[in-house]
Amino acid sequence: MIPESISLIERQMLINQCKILSLLGDEKDKEKSERSIEILEKGYTGLYPKVFNTLYEEVPISVYEEISNIMKMYSRINESIRLMNDEEKEALNISSLEFEGFDQDSGMYYYMMSYLVDRMDEHPEYKGRELKSHNTSCMLKYNRMLSVYSEFEKMKRETYTAADLQRFIDEVSLISQE
Repeated sequence: MIPESISLIERQMLINQCKILSLLGDEKDKEKSERSIEILEKGYTGLYPKVFNTLYEEVPISVYEEISNIMKMYSRINESIRLMNDEEKEALNISSLEFEGFDQDSGMYYYMMSYLVDRMDEHPEYKGRELKSHNTSCMLKYNRMLSVYSEFEKMKRETYTAADLQRFIDEVSLISQE
């Protein structure tokens, strides 16, 4: 979030940092730093977005934790499916459980997940896959599935039976009925 007000001490520290940057950078960097210095010196709060334009909103820890839980859930679901025989797989509507990514309405989730996969090398099974969902109800789906997942976590289940997977499928199918 871009601050609406900055204390004098913070402004002075930022001004000093901008002065150092103006000495180290090229001509373009020097101009930008000098403009930032002037904005900060004069306290033009309406122009603070020009000083802080490269900062993003913080991603709340709750978003990271929810993504982490979704990925743990999918890891266990996918491993359980992998361990099933073909007959068990055919009896289930496994495609309804597919990870769909995150849609634009859940932007922080999409960008956090992309960062985790592409930059942090976490969840390598999703590297190179489309992580942007075109389904606006994907978060509703994940939250319904997480309710089942949390029950299984309390029971300390690490792999799921066909009946367990059917519970996930049943939760997902309730979305289309609502």
